[in-house]
Amino acid sequence: MTGASSGEGGVAGRPWVRVAGRLVAVAAVALCVWALVQQWDEVGPALRSADLRLVLVALVLAAAASLLLALTWWRTLVAFGVRRGFADVAAWYFGGEIGKYLPGGVWSVLGRGELSHRDGVDRRTSWAATVVGLGATVVGGAWCCAVLGPAAAAAGGPAWAAWLALGLPVGLVLLHPRVVGAGLRALHVVVRGERLGAPPWRRMVVVALVSLGSWLLVALAAVVVTDALGYDRSAPAVGVASVAAWTVGLLAVPVPAGAGVRELVFAALSGLGAGAGVAVAALSRLLYVVVDALGALAAFAYLRARGPAPAPADTPRHARTDAPTDDGAP
Repeated sequence: MTGASSGEGGVAGRPWVRVAGRLVAVAAVALCVWALVQQWDEVGPALRSADLRLVLVALVLAAAASLLLALTWWRTLVAFGVRRGFADVAAWYFGGEIGKYLPGGVWSVLGRGELSHRDGVDRRTSWAATVVGLGATVVGGAWCCAVLGPAAAAAGGPAWAAWLALGLPVGLVLLHPRVVGAGLRALHVVVRGERLGAPPWRRMVVVALVSLGSWLLVALAAVVVTDALGYDRSAPAVGVASVAAWTVGLLAVPVPAGAGVRELVFAALSGLGAGAGVAVAALSRLLYVVVDALGALAAFAYLRARGPAPAPADTPRHARTDAPTDDGAP
């Protein structure tokens, strides 16, 4: 199932497809660099008075958060029966993730799908894992807000933040195979081929928990950036605002990389005030743009140095709708 069909392999092997893929990658990297230049106009003055040691710490935290998001996709692929080394999956992730800087919300999905397909993963499986993984990542963000929201309310933040605790049970429901299966059936209408069954519930919970770790690092990075700029802050409120802003940015599909949306949400929820909120959000965004750019360059260099991928050893035992939903594996 996860090996490429002959039809898919024929299309992917055509020279114009490879050239088009490289042009898209170059355009995405160029737009990423442009985003760096644009963000610098906003954060340059703030950086001149910032504690650069704390900015470096925040950059490391941002890189770790992105690496955990790659791990989230890896665990999702495992849940769909794709067994590959994490280095390969991380390269597909960071190489495809750069596509989010292109207008439209599908380029990162297509980028990951094409890179993994060239290594023998079926496109339907890759796209399904990407969409389901994004859903689990949003659930992980909701769980992070559920943990930090009551703490933010207790620290003097808005009282409604305590209601974010409801994200815990709601997230568990959204990860249920019946709900995930409904989403996969909707995806099947768009992506023709053999319908994929939903992964087991507990595997999806593991995926969401991995993404929860990433969100906690996102929250911590925002707090460190706030300290680097010298603003008084409530750590839970800044953490909740950063996670909510990035989650909304993920859902803002038509906006390239959630540009502008995340900054507005963060400034509104962080309690820092408009000016400080925008400065923290802009610097935080700049750090993630740097991580995306370096991650994409490292991914393409790794894939080029690695050469052809080894023969696939995937075992998608629940890929069909009539297959068992659990095989006892963790």
